[in-house]
Amino acid sequence: MTTEPLAPGSAELIALIRQTAAPLDHEQVPLAHALGRVLRAPVRAAEDQPPFDRSAVDGFAVRVGDDSAVFRLVDEIRAGDWKPRQLQTGETVRIATGGALPSAGLQVLMKEHIEATATTVRVLRPSTERHVRIRGEDAASGQLLLDAPLRLNAGALALLASLGCAQPEVTRQPRVVHLATGNEIVPPETTPDPGQIRDSNSTLVRAFLQSLGITPRQHRVAEDHAALETALRTSADTADLLLISGGASVGPHDFTRVLLEQNGFDVLVSKTSLRPGKPLIFARRGTTLAFGLPGNPLAHFVCLHLFVRAALEQFAGLPPAPLWRRGVLAADFSADIGPRETFWPAFCRNDDGGPALLPLAWNNSGDLTSLATANALLRFAGHAPARARGDGIEFCPV
Repeated sequence: MTTEPLAPGSAELIALIRQTAAPLDHEQVPLAHALGRVLRAPVRAAEDQPPFDRSAVDGFAVRVGDDSAVFRLVDEIRAGDWKPRQLQTGETVRIATGGALPSAGLQVLMKEHIEATATTVRVLRPSTERHVRIRGEDAASGQLLLDAPLRLNAGALALLASLGCAQPEVTRQPRVVHLATGNEIVPPETTPDPGQIRDSNSTLVRAFLQSLGITPRQHRVAEDHAALETALRTSADTADLLLISGGASVGPHDFTRVLLEQNGFDVLVSKTSLRPGKPLIFARRGTTLAFGLPGNPLAHFVCLHLFVRAALEQFAGLPPAPLWRRGVLAADFSADIGPRETFWPAFCRNDDGGPALLPLAWNNSGDLTSLATANALLRFAGHAPARARGDGIEFCPV
């Protein structure tokens, strides 16, 4: 049975999406393919880190407390060597940064502070600093180093590599299918005929998903009931997430809701109280989710960053995170907001006092010019009054 909240606001819709989407299953992937993926199993140190006492500098290892003025040079240790030995008073070994110390209880004299010959080392500047990275000082064997879930960045991957975790357990990538509808759209490389426009939504959707490491399957479909029905039926069986651009409103050629219902989807939302993005459709069939995105590009931009992102984060197994942050306006703002909750493209810069948001001009939800520099969306309640520069404002980074 279809349940349909009456025109939810953003908070209600995001909560519904998070309740509806379920985490996808896990897989192991090589580190080279793990950037941006979500770790789903915690990682512990299999051994002490570092696993042995190491020199922190290029220099000469001597016994702690040995105040000899001249040392006899008895060996050389390079990084990667393993040469255990007990140093006697007055003995030293040349050692490279990262080299394994030959025994415990040593310090390293920096080469800048000594005078060396082929067989002896004279101390020019005595020091009690050890210049040693002690075994286990970074982490002890068994210590939790990466908890799950966690989106893996370059630093996390480097840590995994150092631990020998070459195949981390991560959420598999969602299978996303995008259908771009409308007889008026043509490919970007095509010169439009009168009455046609170039398809910008497919590029927008693909770029948004690729920024999250997801490559969608994309198809342009004629604004025809039979063609759309065939495309939707074949796509829905293989997709975790189905995105349909256009056809979400209530015109005679807006087939998205009807086709979703005919193919077994429960339409949970068919409109919102938002601007832009009022004719947004959200539906579910089993574990597959579908969004009917309003055709205008700015509405696409808003719905992708607020609602599709919420679904993808749930798929990834990430816990809900606060969507809205606080900043201040970098300019006066007096646009007529109207009765609906409104999202406004903005440029966010970090001033000394924190995020400062500059609202960008846009004429309508088909106006793409502001999106070239937008890195934030401002959030206004319905009938929000004019604001002055320096006033507090809620925003979402994009």
